[in-house]
Amino acid sequence: MVMTTVMEIESPVLQSNRDKVLALREADPNLPAVRIAEILTITRERVRQILKQEGLPTYIPRHYGYCRWCGKDRPTSRTIYCSTECRFEATRITFTCTFCGIPKRLRRSVFNAQMRRGYKHMYCSVECRQRGNWAFRDK
Repeated sequence: MVMTTVMEIESPVLQSNRDKVLALREADPNLPAVRIAEILTITRERVRQILKQEGLPTYIPRHYGYCRWCGKDRPTSRTIYCSTECRFEATRITFTCTFCGIPKRLRRSVFNAQMRRGYKHMYCSVECRQRGNWAFRDK
């Protein structure tokens, strides 16, 4: 990205506001019309008219970042995931049942809470837990 200073814009080569607006937009394509108007001390409406006449976009949509799970663009809401599906997938963890060896999905917060409590074994069901407790007790 080429940074254009105010001094370069106010040079004698760029005489009209049109040239100055186009130089600013060329220097930073994501610069909103409001900021261009503030820099040049002209109205936003005039900047919009110039951009429209030149066929340039007058509105630059704001970017809210990327989804933490899939990497797609996030919507305008303040979430960290782009959809409920991504949130669901990101908040689940897969572990293997200690007794039967079957993989099981569980909320990450529940898994972490059980680890903090000092659980040594993780089970997929109440039945496996009961059988596992007896199996490990004998050892």
